[in-house]
Amino acid sequence: MSTMESNHDLVPGQLERLRGRPIPAEGDGGVFSEGWYPVCLSSAIPEGGVHGVPFLDGRVVVTRGDDGDVRVMSAYCMHLGADLTVGQRTANGVRCAFHSWEYDGKTGRCTGIASGDPVPPRAQLFAFPAAEMYGVVFAHNGAKPLYDLPTFEYPESDLYVRTWVFDDLFPVDPWVISANTPDLLHLTELHNFDFINKPFDEVVWHDYSVDLPVHATLPTGHDFDVHNTIYATNYFFQYGKLDGRWFGWAAPFGIPKKGTTQLFGIIAVKPEPGETPEQVEAFADYVTDLQMGIAAEDLPIFAGMHYAPGNLTHGDRVLARFFEYVRHFPRSLHSADFIK
Repeated sequence: MSTMESNHDLVPGQLERLRGRPIPAEGDGGVFSEGWYPVCLSSAIPEGGVHGVPFLDGRVVVTRGDDGDVRVMSAYCMHLGADLTVGQRTANGVRCAFHSWEYDGKTGRCTGIASGDPVPPRAQLFAFPAAEMYGVVFAHNGAKPLYDLPTFEYPESDLYVRTWVFDDLFPVDPWVISANTPDLLHLTELHNFDFINKPFDEVVWHDYSVDLPVHATLPTGHDFDVHNTIYATNYFFQYGKLDGRWFGWAAPFGIPKKGTTQLFGIIAVKPEPGETPEQVEAFADYVTDLQMGIAAEDLPIFAGMHYAPGNLTHGDRVLARFFEYVRHFPRSLHSADFIK
């Protein structure tokens, strides 16, 4: 992330030039924003088995090697196209159930054929860069990762972490939901935040992320002092303090198929000295209820959202710049010939 600058008011005329320009939909031209995408929960991977998942308008399989690392690969055998979801897990990859072609999960390369025939030189699955964080399996879309997956300031072993996935898909692209944070006016108009800091002046832009600190009094009276970051166009990552106590909250957004978003949720709290497990869970419930209460005011809006950024005002200046960030974000789909 080489570039970094504070957000200043757009100069006269600049906001007008940004109005009305379309934002390409994910999947247009067969490409998607590069970055880390959630694929599934860690718990969805069957022990000793293979899990199939729709991903970026295609399909992938997820399995865990004997070394404990996750593998994410294109789902269709390079022989005749059988779905590897019904195959078998091997020590380091998968074996097709149809003719027992075996694939290495790290490289995707076919390592052997049961019949003993020579392996064709082009018999190789697409193996995504894969990672596992806070109970979520991620795959990176792009030639190589643009940034590291974010982590909370405390080791995961020191935290109580709760992770889930929403069953329903939302009929919008992830950036539409991510835009909720740089839409600072909606925090005051819809959620009734009373800002203590000056968030319009404290936004910091990086090559592949944007930081938006918010310190506010909530309508419930809670003191909400948090650091928000949007990574790429699809990962909202937040940590800070609620009434002086630390918590973490993250929402990575996946794209199972074009025009949809699948929401994952991660909540993290740090046990305080002398707390019982029940007390820790109670605080996690408290934070979750608060965050989901805020989200509940937003999510129904996304069901019918059709962004038309043609009439932006001065209060939308951070949002306008986020739209530019999204318009110019790198896009690709190197796996297209494999996952379709």
